[in-house]
Amino acid sequence: MERPDVTDATALLALMRKLPLWADFDQEDLDLLLRTGAVRLARFGSGETIVEEGNYEKTFFVLLRGVGRIVRGGRLVADLDTPGTIFGEMSFVLGKGRTASVTADTPCDCLAVNMGYVDFLPSPEREDFLIRIFRRLAVVVTQRLGSANARKAALLTAIRERRQTLAAHIAAERAAITTLRRELDGLDTSDDEEVLRQLLNRNY
Repeated sequence: MERPDVTDATALLALMRKLPLWADFDQEDLDLLLRTGAVRLARFGSGETIVEEGNYEKTFFVLLRGVGRIVRGGRLVADLDTPGTIFGEMSFVLGKGRTASVTADTPCDCLAVNMGYVDFLPSPEREDFLIRIFRRLAVVVTQRLGSANARKAALLTAIRERRQTLAAHIAAERAAITTLRRELDGLDTSDDEEVLRQLLNRNY
């Protein structure tokens, strides 16, 4: 695989904005993805393996140019020949090895998206990023599942979004409790408490 340095960031940004995957991301988000290397251009030669079945990776791809094939268990599943097609996302979504291999039949250009980048984002930015990227990927998976499973995919997406929102809320509440405890620990009321005890113990 060739990993060229993309000197024309403007052109790559323009390309990203045309992809539905980034519809929920603004210019600042896209700039950050490029600067950190979370998104890059990857070129594969004819016959080269793009993703390998069984491997666990946090990178998925968007086909920009070329033709490939999807193979599962040694059997051809589908051809990959439509620009804009997203593949390889199942590994990090499910947290397990890749379910199929993808091989380039012709030279292929792909947009490589490394989701490992998200691990270094602070909360709640991390949760916000995941919600947006999962929302877009859910659209892709829904199209694969077909209309019969569209409702199921929507419910799974809603559950995932609420889990991410809940996690962000819990993190914020924990931080607030920590702040309150620090303030409480800083209050020295021992003298007043002793005076109060003395007053309450007196007989009048």
